[in-house]
Amino acid sequence: MADNRIMVFIDGANLYMCIKEGLKIAKQVDVEKLALKLVAGRPLERIYYYTTPSPSADVNTKAAHQKFLDKLGWISSLQVRLGRIVPRQYEFACSKCGDKNTYKTHIQKGVDTRIVVDMVTMAVDNAYDIAILVSGDSDLAEAVNYIREHTHKKVENACVPGQGWAKTLREASDIRIPLTADYMKDCLLP
Repeated sequence: MADNRIMVFIDGANLYMCIKEGLKIAKQVDVEKLALKLVAGRPLERIYYYTTPSPSADVNTKAAHQKFLDKLGWISSLQVRLGRIVPRQYEFACSKCGDKNTYKTHIQKGVDTRIVVDMVTMAVDNAYDIAILVSGDSDLAEAVNYIREHTHKKVENACVPGQGWAKTLREASDIRIPLTADYMKDCLLP
């Protein structure tokens, strides 16, 4: 059993969008239940949940996100890792009338980097034997390749099939875990 120490690394925004867009489920994920289901009775060392503060200007949306983050604080062996939100604006011209418009949005920064740094350094430091990465982001594939090739740790990858689950990430992983609606049904908050 000593060679089955598991850490779960969850890309919160990626998971949220995949569940919402891919499975058409509007409920929040019960992070603890999902992590326990993924480890399937093996020794869970730690859960890392990566996210950003809410970029929404809506007070209720911000409050709901903060309430979700506060709930995470009660989960044993879980640590929230925050990235940051950066405002972006794009200018474009209307194709019909030529009027110039501005589209304002926000992007998350630092989340993928934190996931990569944590997964790689903890593998090198022998903090786990198996990493379970919950994300479909292709930016994480090289970190998975490095971990498998240079530390000989195992990496399992969980994501919603067909919803942004990068082929490069799937192929880099030892085991692929499809997060289907059936798989997720008992991992959702009421």
